[in-house]
Amino acid sequence: MRQRIVIAIGLLMDPDLIIADEPTTALDVTIQAEIMELMLELCERNNVALILITHDLGVVSQVTQRTMVMYAGRVIEQGPTKEIINDAQHPYTQGLINALPQMGVRGERLQQIRGSMPTLQAIPKGCAFSNRCDYATERCRVIPEFTRSGGCLVACHMVEEMVAQSENKAQEGGA
Repeated sequence: MRQRIVIAIGLLMDPDLIIADEPTTALDVTIQAEIMELMLELCERNNVALILITHDLGVVSQVTQRTMVMYAGRVIEQGPTKEIINDAQHPYTQGLINALPQMGVRGERLQQIRGSMPTLQAIPKGCAFSNRCDYATERCRVIPEFTRSGGCLVACHMVEEMVAQSENKAQEGGA
């Protein structure tokens, strides 16, 4: 009920935008679904945009159209939610998705991203994820630019190389 009251209070001032930071934390799945359904319905009815901030990829996959994945305060991947969930390009996003429990797979340990998040005072130079990334090279000491991969933008040198390789193969095949 508290979440519903907070949503109602948020809509009282007739906003154009609601920023919901972890609106379903500590709720069971059924109540979580009800709250998200209510928020989406009210936003649609009142023509209000919604920015959802959450760690819950299940909620993200069910209720969002576009997604931005952040690591250590930086956007590392952004694009259509379905594309990110189904074909994540950044190693951190891949790790998040691989860490989700899989239905029908019993007794297996959940996959984890190795290492731990750096403190904000100890973020590595370049790619903030490089200390935990299995693909990191010397090049990762420089902050990567965004590279287009399908409908997404990805800040990762590995993706730049993969896109360049696929473009070279396409040119070789077409020549």
